[in-house]
Amino acid sequence: MLHAIRIAAFVLAGLAASHALAQTNSTVPAKRVVPAQVTGASAQQIQVRRQALFQAMLEKPDNLDAAFEYAALSAQVGDIEAAISTLERMLIFAPGLPRLQLELGVLYYRLAAFETARGYFEAAIAAPDVPLEVRQKVEQYLAGIDSAADPTRFAGQIRAGIRYQTNANRAPVDSVIILDGLPFTLDADALGSPDGNVYATGVFHWSHNLESQGDTLEVDLITYGSKQFEQEELDVALAELTVGPAFDMGRFGIDNAALGIYGIGSGVLLGEDFYSAGLGAGTRFVIRPNPATYLMAALEYRHKDYHDSDSSPTASLRDGDELRTFGTATYILSPTTVLYGNAYLLQAWADADYLTYLEGGFTVGPRYSFASPIDSSKPAWIVAVNTGALFRNYDAPDPMIADFSERDWEAFVGGGLTIPVKPDLALITELEYRYVDSNYDTRKYDNFSIAFSIAKSF
Repeated sequence: MLHAIRIAAFVLAGLAASHALAQTNSTVPAKRVVPAQVTGASAQQIQVRRQALFQAMLEKPDNLDAAFEYAALSAQVGDIEAAISTLERMLIFAPGLPRLQLELGVLYYRLAAFETARGYFEAAIAAPDVPLEVRQKVEQYLAGIDSAADPTRFAGQIRAGIRYQTNANRAPVDSVIILDGLPFTLDADALGSPDGNVYATGVFHWSHNLESQGDTLEVDLITYGSKQFEQEELDVALAELTVGPAFDMGRFGIDNAALGIYGIGSGVLLGEDFYSAGLGAGTRFVIRPNPATYLMAALEYRHKDYHDSDSSPTASLRDGDELRTFGTATYILSPTTVLYGNAYLLQAWADADYLTYLEGGFTVGPRYSFASPIDSSKPAWIVAVNTGALFRNYDAPDPMIADFSERDWEAFVGGGLTIPVKPDLALITELEYRYVDSNYDTRKYDNFSIAFSIAKSF
């Protein structure tokens, strides 16, 4: 059962990462946050062109073509205010021009100034001869404004898939290991074994605007369940719920930032038995310091209560507390490339000293989007690559294994391809190779996995 417990710990780590991701997407106020569509060398080229267009507008203020191009380029580099001021100035020379009103509506919509955007959109379709495609586009934006005006919002994603692993129980592949300085031959059941499983996961977010401007009440629920084809003792079901307010830091002069405080509750089933429950609290700070950069840092505390069962008779030795700090960063390198990374440090205390440990790790990688090779009019495909490592140091020796404390090191590399079928539906293929080294032979293993899943967003 030791390997099953290790699986539960591994999945719980993934749950924490998913929780961090859910918070990343939910806690920065939407208003004022306008990511640049172009950065780096391309942005520098655009700035040069903007200077030339600005000079052209100074020489000929009623040059609509120059104004439209200047506004479009300004929007690409995230300077929405410059784009708006340029187009509003053009209304002096071309009052009531639907194209101007439409573009202004889109820009104000991106700033989350929804009522101002609504005024421009409605003006853009007021004339009887507005083209059908323009009217349909405006109606989509108006529907979005109506949705954004709702103080209560709900969003989420569910995924279901199938996975194959060459070492599903994450156990040694060598039958002879060293225990307490002596060679020991493992039973076949204790060796690493391939297996497949079906799984499903859900990420759900609910928020409600509070009376104070910009503040919200945030609720996030993460769920995961898997069913093995052969090794039923590795079946896992778990959930974690976080609830708490997020405060807009604009009141302190920190734009595009929020501070969240939340309670945490979680539960885990392993095999057919209830395995553990957790209660805790956390705080997170998220900020977008510039249009291309997103940062999040969090600190969380949990108390874990493990339950003994026929399959896990000594699980309660893990009872104790956890303190975790972690951070996430993303950077928009170009319209098609995003760099991302995360890191964490976890201290876990247990009733048994040999189960008390310090763990830390990181993951980095790029995400690249490209036109669909099947139909370029469809949403872009996305390739993500990631690599990372972690260490784990235990406080005391496991008396059943050795007279020295356990030290683990892990390294992994993976990637995935996301193929959108519809804006809210995608097919996902994922690969990962993980290598684990340890001064305890019982902990050494490697594993290759491949998974196929379908994801539905709403």
